[in-house]
Amino acid sequence: NPRTIYFGGNHLFKSVDRGNTWMITSPDLSDNDPEKTRRVTGGLTQDVTGAENHGTIITISESPLDQGTLWTGTDDGNVQVSRDGGATWTEVGQNVPGGTMTYYVSRVEASHFDPATAYISLDGHRSDDLRPYVFVTRDYGRSWQSISANLPAHGNVHTVRQDLRNRNLLYAGTEFGFYVSFDEGGSWQAFMNNLPTTRVDDVLVHPRDNDLVLATHGRSVLIMDDISALQALTPEVLASDVHLFEPRDAVLWKEDRTLARSVTGNKTWQGDNGPRGTVIQYYLDDDTRGDVNLTITDLRTGEVFRDLEGTGEAGLNRVEWDSRGNQPPPGEGGGGGGGFGGGNQGPLAQPGVYRVTLTVNQNEYTTDVTVLEDIWLDPR
Repeated sequence: NPRTIYFGGNHLFKSVDRGNTWMITSPDLSDNDPEKTRRVTGGLTQDVTGAENHGTIITISESPLDQGTLWTGTDDGNVQVSRDGGATWTEVGQNVPGGTMTYYVSRVEASHFDPATAYISLDGHRSDDLRPYVFVTRDYGRSWQSISANLPAHGNVHTVRQDLRNRNLLYAGTEFGFYVSFDEGGSWQAFMNNLPTTRVDDVLVHPRDNDLVLATHGRSVLIMDDISALQALTPEVLASDVHLFEPRDAVLWKEDRTLARSVTGNKTWQGDNGPRGTVIQYYLDDDTRGDVNLTITDLRTGEVFRDLEGTGEAGLNRVEWDSRGNQPPPGEGGGGGGGFGGGNQGPLAQPGVYRVTLTVNQNEYTTDVTVLEDIWLDPR
């Protein structure tokens, strides 16, 4: 329900009209320790942020499967759950092995596949504890199991998220990098391709575009376009020699020049768009030998439209296709060029279906990709 918004103080606040009005939908869900909430009037000069005083909800999660199931985590160690929309609450952090009372509950994540399942991460660095803590419950918090597994011993966890499409795929943002698990926390591996080694504060899988979005501490927002291959990296795929994933549709995006800011001096602040076209993704085992080649064939003509050189690393490979064909010979022109640095580019693909062929170990693997036209509706 896009009209419903939650906000955390020491109570949980709820709006059902997009923030126009608010109601308190919980008692004080913090530990309400007077030593942590008091205001010192003399002697100590406080930090201007008030960081010494806490007792606040800092993570909220509503079950995607049951709007009455709500989870909160506080900066003084409470994990609270309500199964009746906030009418009654139960503190279940006490059931976590070792307890949570000296830690920030850095994230609580309601499962996208089971209303009784939730994940939490704990941050103990304020208590001089840099170890990772990630737990899962499958019974509404009555019991918890550690799934920290082989996360590095030094690197407190700031967030844990479950993938929207693969229930066994989890993401963990830590003080020193980003990790993924393909077996729901049974084991973890670093996923740092082209990422700076920095603190990852939050993770989001975009529900429409299926991109992986990371919020970092001091290193901007970073996006990995189209993680469908990561989501489909099942035990069956990992046991195969080669697997070619179905690519995401390629859209021939248009540009609206009327929205461009042509005279801005040095005041233009903008991020990079994702590359044009689509990404072709495939998995290779350790026994891959020889060249890896990709061809894009126009199914309307049966002719090869583009030849691409693939990468042959063991594991998940990604090759970008920019929706253009092979570059024409010198002097024959092409789909781009001119006097503005366009170069001798290949022709731009037309809307339609194209065949992707992966050749590796003298075997061929095929799938199709659809190229879509960017259609603008008349605003009138």
